Amino acid sequence: VYKLVTPRMAPARFGEYGLAFEPGGGTSEPVAGGFEDFLYALSGELGVRADGIEFGLRPGSWCYLPPDMSFELDGGDGPAELLWVKRRLEPWPGLGTPEARAGHRDDEPFSDTDVPGLRRRELLDPSDARLDFNMSLLVFDAGVSLPQIEIHDEEHGLYMTSGGGRYHLDGAEHEVAAHDFIYMAPYCAQSFTASSKGPAEYLLYKDVYRDGF
Repeated sequence: VYKLVTPRMAPARFGEYGLAFEPGGGTSEPVAGGFEDFLYALSGELGVRADGIEFGLRPGSWCYLPPDMSFELDGGDGPAELLWVKRRLEPWPGLGTPEARAGHRDDEPFSDTDVPGLRRRELLDPSDARLDFNMSLLVFDAGVSLPQIEIHDEEHGLYMTSGGGRYHLDGAEHEVAAHDFIYMAPYCAQSFTASSKGPAEYLLYKDVYRDGF
């Protein structure tokens, strides 16, 4: 288990972890509920059992589990790697709790954006206000940049799934490559330029729809 960020790193209000499974590895007992969880398979094949529901994850597969569900993980016959995002649900009055759901990055095509060479895929439905965070895949063609330095009210957790480039963070420039992780606090000035050697992709968490209290 690799702790990428937890609330002990103030002001982070979520946890993100890298899980590496040896052949035959997995959880020895159920992971207790109480948090909403997002699981994304990076490599290998894994099984997820959550209160009687079974999900099979392969590279690019994901599942979302609401806080009333516990779960178990089975790494199967070979090595596997998984990203796990964990946070406390901030329910909105009058809206119910989100249900469990699963999918794959290829279930829908990536959508073009206003930036030529930048495509995006939302894994969780951003129009579902019961969900208080987004999980997005962004793909940049070689040399493509975000058009400006951005500042957001939300915090972000960014995992480089492939490629690399240069990330601008609060006035500093950082070279990033596949498997690097970035935590961005609210109001951190940020921007990205993909390497000229090839495309780059990252999986982006950000909190939405809540005011932070």
